[in-house]
Order: sequence, then structure tokens, then C-alpha cells
Amino acid sequence: MMKLIYAVILLFSLSSWAKPTDQLIILTTFTVESLQPLLKQFKQLYPEVHFTVLHRREISGLRLLSYDDHDIDIVISSSRSLFTPLVEKERLLPLNALNFDTAFQQQRFLQDSITNVAIFGYSGYGLMWNNDYLEKHNLPLPNKWESLADPRYFNHLVMSSPARSGTTHVMVENILQHYGWKNGWKLLLQIGGNLSSVSARSYGVKDSIARGLAGVGPIIDSYAYESQKLFPFIHFSYQPKSPLIPSYIAAVKNLNQARRSIEFIEFLLSEEIQQKLSTSSLNKYALDQTMAQPFEITPIDHKLMEERSILVKQLFEQTVNRQLIRLNQAWQLIHKVRQRNDLSSEELRQYNLAIRLASTPPISEAQSRNSQMRSAISMSRTDVYTARLLEEWRILMAEQLDQAISICEKLLEGSKHEGNR
Repeated sequence: MMKLIYAVILLFSLSSWAKPTDQLIILTTFTVESLQPLLKQFKQLYPEVHFTVLHRREISGLRLLSYDDHDIDIVISSSRSLFTPLVEKERLLPLNALNFDTAFQQQRFLQDSITNVAIFGYSGYGLMWNNDYLEKHNLPLPNKWESLADPRYFNHLVMSSPARSGTTHVMVENILQHYGWKNGWKLLLQIGGNLSSVSARSYGVKDSIARGLAGVGPIIDSYAYESQKLFPFIHFSYQPKSPLIPSYIAAVKNLNQARRSIEFIEFLLSEEIQQKLSTSSLNKYALDQTMAQPFEITPIDHKLMEERSILVKQLFEQTVNRQLIRLNQAWQLIHKVRQRNDLSSEELRQYNLAIRLASTPPISEAQSRNSQMRSAISMSRTDVYTARLLEEWRILMAEQLDQAISICEKLLEGSKHEGNR
């Protein structure tokens, strides 16, 4: 008898769980504040809807979506990789009824469309700077990635980490694809040598520059434009030969399916919202809108980016973020040695060795292609294989930087002795 009662209770519970609900749960990498006005406007159309917004970074969001019993209805993000596992597992609701133009999206953004994922807006990225800060420190205006390696920017830059920001991941990957693995990391490590800090989030880059804690940093345009509305000394220019960054939205299948998931996507694609998207709290360009500052758009290989995503993120953490003090010291000394114009052939050889040591990552491009390593490495702090691998990278990078520092110190010490003769 008791078993029968339990069975009835369980059956009733399961049927309750399966009923559509008016609670719309949104997972997003965007700030909650940027979405609130749009949610308020949607609620005027559907007063019965209640929103719960979960702001998460990409890694945390992927973890939540991996659970079979999650209640997430909508995913909004500029991170394409957040949607890939949902597509592979067929966890997205079909968007056939919306009849949006996937061919147009494909042509507009120079990338393959993703099944049942809509693009409702887009952004670009570039360099943001505080003009008052640059004038105070007598610094030149930045114009491209290479300019950030200029020794005059030492301790005046800030950026986020690809492990903490999906946009920064696109930036870093674009550098690696444009310059190649070897020269790409060389540039990243040179820029790293000029960093005053690595921000915990990309939003922090905007804050640091606006508050005058740093002068320049790579950032998505929406954050820069947000700051420009408040501070006239904030300037921004797009990075040439970079990709557009679409804003994606999809509806996710779950046990407590929200009634208005598809309607919310339709709402963001509506003409009314599209017309006001660039002036809204999201600061995104509408799908058919032209950018304020045109630049040469270069597509990014998303397949390659996703295949080595975790590897690149972890490598940046171990070579830049975890080595920032050593990087600063090594490149400051390298820049000092460069000012000497009396280097002997042997000293010049040592100087070039110091540069190679300070601008070479712990693994080569051939090693980075190792499929077993790519699939085994994770973002988990408890994974034994990953922890061992990261320690190897960290130790090797530290040894290279220490050696570069030692070489430069000896070269500078030698110049002092020459001067005293």
C-alpha cells in the first residue's frame, strides 16, 4: 500500500515538474544591469512572466548547463562555445517558427550559423584609453596590438584573461591566428610585460581605465561606449583585422519549461528592439546596422578556437597572469639593455637570447596540436593531470624569465663597469 502511495506521489511530482511555467530563467555572461530594461519592456507585453537572471562567466555557465536537472530557459552570451555543447546534445528548442535569415547572419558575420541559435546583435573590440592619463604620462595614442608592446607603455596597460572573459578569449585567439602561434605568443608576452594588472573580469578593464588606474586596455566596444557616455576623456578605436562578435540567444530544453522562451527571442529580433538596440542598455549594434567606425573585418576559425580553448586559456594563466611580476621585470630590463648602442657581438647574442626566453611559451605549436592533451586538459582545479601540466608550464616559464632577467642584469652591470673605466 505504501509503495503505491509513493508511486502516486512520484508520478504527481514528475507531472508537476513537466508543466510549463511563467518563471523565465536566463543564464547570461552579460551584466544583469544591461538586461534589466529589456526584461521590463518584455514584461509589459507578458505581465505574467517573472524573471530570474543568472550572471555567470563562460566556464561557470558551461558547468551549470551540463547538469541534466537545470531549470535554465534562455542563454544569452557573446561566447559561441557556451552554445556548442547544447547543440551537440540536442538540448535547444527549435527556432523554425521565428523564420530568421540564417544565410544573412552567415554572410554578415563571416561564420557558420549554429543550429537553433539566433544572433540578435553584434559588437566589435579594440583599444580603449584615458586621454587625460596619456597626456599626464606623456604617452602616445595606441592604434593597434603591436603598439602596446612599446616600452613607453610599461606599467600603463590593463587587460582581462581569456580564462575569465569570453571576449578576451576571442582577442587572444585572433592574435594567435593572425600572427601564428610563435609570433602571436611573442606579442602577447611582450604586451604582458607592460601590464600593470590582469583584471578579474573584462568589466574591470573599463573601470580601471575610467578611474585612471591604467591608461590603455583591449575591450569590447559596448563597455567603451558605456564609459564614453559618462567621461569625455575616454576614447576608443576598433582593432583592424579583427572579427565581429555576435550576441547569441537560444532557448534550452528543461523539465520546467517556461512558456515564453521563444517569444522572448522573437522580442529581441523584433523591429522595435532592433531599432533601439545600439542606444539601449546593451550597447549592441542591430543586425542591419553599420558600425560607427568601419574597419577591416577578418573572420576567426571558431573550430580551431574551440578545439584549443582550454589549452590557450590555461597557457595564458600560467605564462602571463601567474608570471606578471617576472614578466614586468624581464621586459623592463630588456628595454633598458636595448638603449645600449655599444653591445659587442657576444652581448648582442645574449640580449637576443633574453628576448627569446621572455617571449616563448612553454609549449610549441606542434605540442599544442596534441589531441590527447587538448581533450585531457580541463578548467577544473581538482583535475590531477591538469594540475601537473600547469605546474610544468609555470615552472618552465618562471625559469625562462629568471634566466632572461639574469642575462639582462649582467649586461647592464657590464655597461656600468665599462663606463667607470
